[in-house]
Amino acid sequence: MAEKARRRTQAERSAGTREVLLAAAIDALHEHGYAATSTMLVAEKAGVSRGAMLHQFRTAADLMTFVVEAVFDEELERYSEYLTSIKDPEQRLLAYPEMAWDVLSRPSGVAVLEIFLGSRSDPQLCEKLAPVQARIEEQALAFTRLAAPGDVRGAMALMRLVVWAVRGLSVAQVLAPAPGSVRDSVKLLRRLMAAGLETGVLSVGAKQDK
Repeated sequence: MAEKARRRTQAERSAGTREVLLAAAIDALHEHGYAATSTMLVAEKAGVSRGAMLHQFRTAADLMTFVVEAVFDEELERYSEYLTSIKDPEQRLLAYPEMAWDVLSRPSGVAVLEIFLGSRSDPQLCEKLAPVQARIEEQALAFTRLAAPGDVRGAMALMRLVVWAVRGLSVAQVLAPAPGSVRDSVKLLRRLMAAGLETGVLSVGAKQDK
């Protein structure tokens, strides 16, 4: 007699539901944008009932905050893989723009940007995202300092420049008639940073507090 299949625990079923809702929310946000992404649309895409959705996420703000946190945790793993694979400090710094592009230009990265922009007009979502955004910036700064150690203020400026330039370009990729050409701008940012290293505007391991 065939062995009876093990019945999933409640925790496993709950985690499975959250996974399909996460994927559906990312897909909806990437395809339709924040304004058009309702919990009903996400539930429909996920193939779950409204009751199952509400059991996991009581409000749309809860769902959107979960998406941001889940995507960021995955991004951290990708950043860590990139940075630990490059030993030379200058090459690690120059890899930062394309590393950020590979992570943030994915549908999940665009979905998170949609949520951030949507939070401007949603006080409940804004409040829930505030500590999450603080953690994201803190971790992003830590990774940038691995690429350019020695100057906290300079690392913060560089992190914001690269991350938000790439986030903007990820939207351009969605809107551009020739989206493949957008990556040329990422390559240009790398070349500008290389020029910065050559001229001393950027440096690795030296304090630049000017």
